[in-house]
Amino acid sequence: MLILIRVDDRLLHGQVICSWVPYTRADALVVASDEAAGDRLAADIISACGCEELSVHVKSVAEAVRYFSGGAPEERVMLVVGDLRDAMRLYESGMRFKALNLGNIHREGGRRITPSIIVNDEDEELMDRFAAMGVDLEIRDVPRSEPVAYVSGRK
Repeated sequence: MLILIRVDDRLLHGQVICSWVPYTRADALVVASDEAAGDRLAADIISACGCEELSVHVKSVAEAVRYFSGGAPEERVMLVVGDLRDAMRLYESGMRFKALNLGNIHREGGRRITPSIIVNDEDEELMDRFAAMGVDLEIRDVPRSEPVAYVSGRK
């Protein structure tokens, strides 16, 4: 069962492992990143973050779509993508989801929504598209933080 989709430009790090995994009670983490999946060393390092209680898998975006479209996994799975473009690729490839957690997006020179969410025009366009499709955008870096409502900065 897919329990959370998170956009995090750092992919897998302490906030995810130490905060989100216990909060969601995830059994597995899937990092969907063409870049990480194409770099054997990066994929091995990310996968090594797993343990007996948590399996960690690195897949390309297309592989992630196939993995989740093959029927719902029995385990509780948290999916992490590096940016909003990849989240939209998942959605447009048939993965329909009702909510998207925005944890870390750092675009130099972009609009600061929170200290961990700084977005550029392309990000805002994608966020507006998700909102128009009824996807709830949850801006929250860690579970103990209050979610911040997204208000479009586009004219």
